[in-house]
Amino acid sequence: MGLKKVRRPVIQKSDSSEGNNLPAVRKAKLLQRHTVNHDIEVSPYRIKGNDLMVWSEKKERYVYVSKAVKIKAIKRNVETKEIHIELVFWAYDKWETIAIGRGELTKRELKKLASIGLDVLEDFQAAEVSSFLSKQEKLLKPTNVHSGIGWDIVNGQLVYKHYNIITEPSASPIDSTYSGEYMLKPAGNKNDFFNLYIKEVKGHTPLELMICIAISALIIGMLNRSKIGGFDSLLVHLVGSSTTGKTTAGMLGVSLAGSPSPNEGLLQTYNGTKNAMARKLASNHGVLTVLDESTMNLMDSQNLSSFIYELAQNSEKSRLNKDSELRETQTWNTTIVSTGESSILSKANNNEGLRVRLFEFSIDKWTKNAENAENLKKGLLKNYGHIAPEIAKKMLELGPEEVARMVEDNKEYIQKKMPISKFRDRIATKFSLILTAAELFELTYNLELSGEEIVDMLIVQEQKSMTEREMAPKFYSQLKQYIIRYRRNFKSDTHEVSHPQEIWGKIEVSSTETRCFILPIIFDIVVKELGYSDTKILINELKNMGVLIHDKNKNQKRKFIFSKNETKQRQEVLGQPGYVEKGDYTYCITFEGNIFEDAF
Repeated sequence: MGLKKVRRPVIQKSDSSEGNNLPAVRKAKLLQRHTVNHDIEVSPYRIKGNDLMVWSEKKERYVYVSKAVKIKAIKRNVETKEIHIELVFWAYDKWETIAIGRGELTKRELKKLASIGLDVLEDFQAAEVSSFLSKQEKLLKPTNVHSGIGWDIVNGQLVYKHYNIITEPSASPIDSTYSGEYMLKPAGNKNDFFNLYIKEVKGHTPLELMICIAISALIIGMLNRSKIGGFDSLLVHLVGSSTTGKTTAGMLGVSLAGSPSPNEGLLQTYNGTKNAMARKLASNHGVLTVLDESTMNLMDSQNLSSFIYELAQNSEKSRLNKDSELRETQTWNTTIVSTGESSILSKANNNEGLRVRLFEFSIDKWTKNAENAENLKKGLLKNYGHIAPEIAKKMLELGPEEVARMVEDNKEYIQKKMPISKFRDRIATKFSLILTAAELFELTYNLELSGEEIVDMLIVQEQKSMTEREMAPKFYSQLKQYIIRYRRNFKSDTHEVSHPQEIWGKIEVSSTETRCFILPIIFDIVVKELGYSDTKILINELKNMGVLIHDKNKNQKRKFIFSKNETKQRQEVLGQPGYVEKGDYTYCITFEGNIFEDAF
């Protein structure tokens, strides 16, 4: 009784006495709480408060079935045609939401949801809930959603899937909203974005280049999905220290299509497996993705090389599921930018194929200065997602055939400016995507980019990377130094290899040239030690360079390396016993002059 006398006046008093502090705080919290009314009536069922009830003819009143559950929304995926049901239900002390397949509205499947709090433990509860949801479903209209991004064929027409679906001007509109993991819903204001562009981007070539790189994703996606072209995904790596502005440049690129906020949008900074990174790209057919300081920088040479190929070739490797069945392969066609403080190519295998698939830009300043970078970050986080849909509209107006013609014209233009190399045609094709992106931006907004300066940046990048991509000359130079270093392992007219030193081959020196006969098994070891992966490609290129001496119709040349007294050494190196009368096969590489004299 005493407690009641104390509590009653405290609750009812409205003055600001000391005893009234606690109720006042409680009342403030109640006012701040956001409540949603889920009451609904679908005969013979009713949701009142947190309870689902059904009308009983026998008792002539509503009787309790379970805690409340109802359909919040029905969503139809325009890509797969699958129907998903969004349920909202009361679980102990709060409302929960879950998406399930339409086939899971059965009594049996609903009971499985008891583990997350759905009140269907009893069979009769599951049966009544299933009946109620089936009746409610018939009163609702599905809304269309899509989970893929970029270009696709929907209802027989080419469309661009962004937050909404962009269709050709003359085509019937497709009402659909994006339901994936990226933040594509445009934020802020397009005019504010362009004010930011004019103040912080325009006239600074590296940032203008990044805009073009971002738009190239739309070109690759359109031409691949319309089957007019067959382009690899464009891979670009930005190399530089933390003060160069490469992350800010990446934010600018992704802001054309969606949120540049790290890990909430298209700019990913996570350190997942390469399989996880590949899954992030699944069904992306025309939206830039940036991997900022990602796991790629931590992969070993072999994994990194295979992952670069996988990214460029637009699909993940075939894999089995837990039932040992071939899993559906995920695909993409887009542009992928990665950033890091060191070169990816320097860590990857020295394979020429990698160097025509990934372009590295090492630029001192992607942004003008620290203030420029900070202004860009602040502005982009508020205003994004406006540009890609409008570029897509312009591309649909032009049509895939016209976009393809623009790419071909730009390829012809830049190829004439590029240094001559055996990869010039392939590199020009990729650069033409960036130039066409610039052209599309100018056509859409009547804003002029620094076209010639962008071209110059591409040419400089190509000149820097040519030596790296020309793998055989690089290897040839490294091999020369390797032979000089390990001269003691090669027999010559003036030198015998003493046991237990291994015999790797033989060297013949004249005043005009040095011929080095290397046993194939040793040559393979040298190739791997120097960081290369394909002996066959190297040998073919050395042959094309005219520095490989070989027997007719072969890439190798026979040479007496081991004497009759050296059969033991031969077996140790080659794993083959005995003496070969005609000599062993070798790779004979020739160098100009006496390489041992030139080394000193």
